[in-house]
Amino acid sequence: MGSIDNNTDSQEIVFLDDGGRVTVQKYSNPPKFYPNDRVYIITLSREGTPSREGPFIVSSVNNGKYILCDANKTPVKNGKNFEEVELELEPEDFF
Repeated sequence: MGSIDNNTDSQEIVFLDDGGRVTVQKYSNPPKFYPNDRVYIITLSREGTPSREGPFIVSSVNNGKYILCDANKTPVKNGKNFEEVELELEPEDFF
């Protein structure tokens, strides 16, 4: 029947055709990044050289798409949805 996805976890609520019972079904591909993760936007120049912009904070995750914000919670690039391949997790400092 239909489904509802109101969270950013790797689960969704599904209404099955067998009497309308609600079950929890895991996504086949959980997201790579989660809210509050710090990530860089990776872009390629015409020559194919990658450049990094950021870091930014993952604001929300929806079906493999990511909305980023800056430290002031302002959406990056007018709230554009980014694909996982466009992002790179900021390395953690171990100091």
